[in-house]
Amino acid sequence: MKVAYRIGIRCLVLGIGLISCKQQDKTSPVKRNIEEAVFANGSVTQKEEYLLSANTDGFIQDIIIEEGDSVRVNELLVRINSDASEAQLDEAQKVYSDARRNISSASPQLSQIKIQIGQVQEQVSLDKKNYDRYVQLRLLNSVSQLELEKAELQYKNSLSTLQALEKNLIEVRNTLQLNEERSLSQMRFLQIAKDYSLLKSERDGVVLNVYKKRGELIKKGEMIAKIGSGAIVLKMFVAEEDISKIALGQQAKIQLNTYPEEIFDATVTNILPAFDETEQSYVVEARLKNAPEKLFSGTQLQANILVINRRDGLVIPTSYLLKEKYVLLDNGQQKQIVVGNKNKEWVEVLSGLTEKDVIVAPK
Repeated sequence: MKVAYRIGIRCLVLGIGLISCKQQDKTSPVKRNIEEAVFANGSVTQKEEYLLSANTDGFIQDIIIEEGDSVRVNELLVRINSDASEAQLDEAQKVYSDARRNISSASPQLSQIKIQIGQVQEQVSLDKKNYDRYVQLRLLNSVSQLELEKAELQYKNSLSTLQALEKNLIEVRNTLQLNEERSLSQMRFLQIAKDYSLLKSERDGVVLNVYKKRGELIKKGEMIAKIGSGAIVLKMFVAEEDISKIALGQQAKIQLNTYPEEIFDATVTNILPAFDETEQSYVVEARLKNAPEKLFSGTQLQANILVINRRDGLVIPTSYLLKEKYVLLDNGQQKQIVVGNKNKEWVEVLSGLTEKDVIVAPK
């Protein structure tokens, strides 16, 4: 933001009436109301303003909002063209559907292996019975040792085939499961990519600015609109040397550029802790007490934040001060005083003098 005034100008107002006084050879301290204000400039904002930005490259297919429109949370505001992502998502959905079918009970691959396992299990059962029978026959010496060994080998071969098929079933099922998970992940990724092309409002608010038009090319991260949300806030920039004087609850006098002839009262509500590198200032927020009927976000403002407001403060002309902390009494004696606020004309006396004392201007 370019500021219209230099940030950090301080003003000291020492009561109406003293300005007309002329320097005298002798004078006495007088009581006046003392005010010190810190100057700041800034603008009118809303507490939760945010920018609507593109999440993907493309061109704007549709802008559903106009400046001044009210929007609801999660309402569709902008649609970015996503023909490519639509086609990719459709293909990914088909791949995922096929992957789910392949891992289901109706899976052709798994069904074929299960049929083979069933067939081999029957063969294993038959071979086992045949082998057991040959063992008994061999004990009766009804078959030769070679015939027994052939029966045993047949049984072991069919058992080995069964074990291989069962292992293959596990491996195929794991592969199909992995394919299903991958296709699901891809489908979800493309679904998110599609959602990126549909820009929705984060919260209830009002459209403050629309920066793009329908049909415009846009890149990821480019601003499309600004949405205002939340209460009206005065955002003011305060210089580093002044920020320590600002406190919550302090009063401020505000001049809005849209109402140049009026002064509005405001109260400091927030002091942001971080230094704003762009503005080279600290940010202070305030709320208007008597806001005008029409208040526009972005309106520039100037402010005087009242940091000191003392009634009946004791002051003397600055020209009567010696060595920054002494005054010369009319009896010729130098007296040390405690000095408060000071400008070129007047200085506040915190202690050391009373209204009855008479001081002399130094030669």
